[in-house]
Amino acid sequence: MFERYTERARRALFFARYEASQLGRSIIESEHMLLGLLHDGGGLAARILNQAGMGLEELRAEVGKTTASQPRVASQVEMPLSAACKAALQRAADESLAAKAPHIGTEHLLLGLLHEADSLTARLLEASGLTLHTVRGAIADRQAPSAREPHVVLVQVTIRPEMRARFEEALLHNARESVRLDPGCLRFDVSQDKDDPMKWVLYEVYDSPDAHALHRRSPHFLTYDAVASEAVMEKTVAKCAGRHVT
Repeated sequence: MFERYTERARRALFFARYEASQLGRSIIESEHMLLGLLHDGGGLAARILNQAGMGLEELRAEVGKTTASQPRVASQVEMPLSAACKAALQRAADESLAAKAPHIGTEHLLLGLLHEADSLTARLLEASGLTLHTVRGAIADRQAPSAREPHVVLVQVTIRPEMRARFEEALLHNARESVRLDPGCLRFDVSQDKDDPMKWVLYEVYDSPDAHALHRRSPHFLTYDAVASEAVMEKTVAKCAGRHVT
């Protein structure tokens, strides 16, 4: 179901579950999804919401007013999506396809929520002046033309056995921080060869070549690069234009 979701979109759903559990709810509602979008300040949806004057703490307080105080739900408890949440995810997918986007990002999740009517989420978004029309326009304004054709970087490396632990730590930190902090980083996957643990594949997706260039100047990349310069024996890099095939 979530194959086309960016890492930020997946993380927004993770935080939606967290917010629901903190409020003592046993089901993830659309308002929790809205809170999840605000957790990631680097995402496009969060930037649009922040510009409209919507902040995480303020929104959490508003949502909390509508529900009676309940004990927090343990993280291991299964928590399903409400019917409204499922509908919003389907509309997010529809918005992504209509825009011919190669992924489903936080901006599409926000658009999916904006289709709601007569709900707490709808009232909160309306109070902030956000509509489908204004948010679609904001998304178009913030996306460079190249964002519709993502910049994909495929890196294959073979490392020195004695550097394995240091390299793995630096690589995983770089991947996590890139998705968390780098504007325009849509995805950063790392895979280790099953037969040869010294071989790694990095699959990185950015919304433009400029976003990739910005990533390469970040502190987490420079830290990783310093370790990689010692650890890597062989390396190949391929830069591609992303394509979404329907």
